Order: sequence, then C-alpha cells, then structure tokens
Amino acid sequence: LQTFADQAVIAIENVRLFAELEARNRDLTVALEQQTASSEILRVISQSQSDVQPVFDTIVSSAVRLCGSQHSLIFSLQDEVLKPVARHVMSQEFFDYWARSPLRPGKGSIAGGAALERRTIHIPDVATLTAYEHRDAQQSQDFRTVLAVPLLRDDALLGVIVTWKTIVEPFSDKQVELIETF
Repeated sequence: LQTFADQAVIAIENVRLFAELEARNRDLTVALEQQTASSEILRVISQSQSDVQPVFDTIVSSAVRLCGSQHSLIFSLQDEVLKPVARHVMSQEFFDYWARSPLRPGKGSIAGGAALERRTIHIPDVATLTAYEHRDAQQSQDFRTVLAVPLLRDDALLGVIVTWKTIVEPFSDKQVELIETF
C-alpha cells in the first residue's frame, strides 16, 4: 500500500510538472508568434516606404491570426471622417457598409470613440451598449467583442485599428498590448 501511495505521489507530481511545461510552451509559442508578426510588419514597412496599403493589410491579417478574432478593419482619418482602407476576412458587403456610413470621431461607434478619446476601447459585448448607433451592422455581422485602437503620430489621429469576435470573449491584456504595438 505504501508503494502505491508513493507511486501516486510521483504520478501527481509528474502531471503537475507536465502541465507547467505545457503552459510555458504555450506562452513561448505566443511570444514567438507576436515577435514574428511584429518583424513581418517592420519588414513590410521597410519595403513599402511609399505605399502604406501593404502595411495595413499585414496589420489586419496579423490581428486576426494572433488575437483569435474573426475580422479586422483599419479606418483612415480623411477630411475628419474615418474611412475603411484595409480589411481581413470581412465580406466586401460589410466593408462597403462602412464606406457608405461615414464615421466621425464621436461616441456613437466604437471606432469613433477610440478616435475621439485617442485611447484604446475594449467592449466585451457590443449588444450591451445602449448608445451604439450601428446596431444594424452589429446584428447583420453578429460582432460581439470589439477592440478599437487609435493610430496616432504624436497626438495627431491618423486612423483606428478595429478587430472583433462574433462571440462574447474579451481580448486578453497581451492581445490588447499587441494591437496597440501594431
């Protein structure tokens, strides 16, 4: 009986150590993916000094891949209006919706709020917002958790990166930091 008890203790300790090792490996894999994405964006920036579109395209695809989101969009501020300039996974119809529906920095939309306040806005569930002005878009695309990060140079607003999930699943602190880095 004592031998079985000793073996059980060893087995429990092995399981604990294995779980710790798996967690560390997951953390390392995530960190490596994030560093790779950042390197890819820097590489595209260095190769596209006169054309920003490849940079935007790389950012939105990296956001989706690394944050577990289903869609991503970049708005550019042009004549005080946020206009969509890059998308990943999003349908052309939904992209066109945002092109037809001018967004201004303001409280009626998540991207507009991030632009107005010049800060990251993370909404765990858009369905709970009472003042959201694009309810038809939210319902047609069924986006629930949204992260919007302003693109700033010094304090000048250049645009907003938005990424979202179709389920209620808040972004982790590391995912928020990653999009802010982008």
